[in-house]
Amino acid sequence: MVSIAINAAIAVISVLAWISVVHGRGDDRSLMTHGLASLKYYTVLSNLFSGVVSAAYCIDLLTSGGLPHMWVLALKLAATTVVMVTFLTVVLFLGPTMGWTYMFKSGNFWLHLVLPLAAALDLCVFVSLAGLPFAATLAPVAFTAAYAAWYIGRVLRYGVEGDGVVYDFYGFCRWGRDKIGLVATVMLLATWAIAVLLLLANRLVAFK
Repeated sequence: MVSIAINAAIAVISVLAWISVVHGRGDDRSLMTHGLASLKYYTVLSNLFSGVVSAAYCIDLLTSGGLPHMWVLALKLAATTVVMVTFLTVVLFLGPTMGWTYMFKSGNFWLHLVLPLAAALDLCVFVSLAGLPFAATLAPVAFTAAYAAWYIGRVLRYGVEGDGVVYDFYGFCRWGRDKIGLVATVMLLATWAIAVLLLLANRLVAFK
C-alpha cells in the first residue's frame, strides 16, 4: 500500500508540477520556459514519463494480485533512472554552473528534487525487482540517447544560440561545441551506471 500511495502521488504531482511550469514565468536561462515549449526539457520529459509509469504501476499492482508484470517493473526501473539523471545533473552540474536560484523554484522544486527522490525511495525500498534481467538497465539509456540525439541535432544545426533562442540551454557546449558528443557519451554512461546502481540497491535493500 505504501508503494501504491507513493506512485499515485508521483503520477499526480508530476502533472501538476509541469502545469505550474507551463503557466509560470521564465526562460531558457532559468530552465523554466513556459507553455508547451517546456516539453523540450529532459527534466519535464523524464518526470512526465515517470508519472505515466507510476500510474501504470499502480493499475498493474491492483489488477495483478500484487505481482506486477516484468515489463512494468522494467519501465519502473527506466523511469526512476531518468528522473535520477535529472536530479544528479542538477546537483552536480546545473546548480554549480548556472546557479541555484531557479533550480528548486516553483515546479522545478518538485521536478528536480522531490519527485526523483520519491521515485528512488520507492524503487529501492518498496518495489521488488527480483527476476528482472540485467539487460533492463539498458532501457533508460535508450531514453537518454533519443533525447541526446534531438538536443545535439539542434545545437549542431542552429548553434548554441541564435535569433533570441537558446539551443544549448543546459550549457553542455561550455567546453566547445565540438565536445558535445563527448558530453553526451558521458551522460549515456552515467545513465546506465545509475540504472545498475538502482538495480543493485533494490536487490540489497527492498522489502521482499
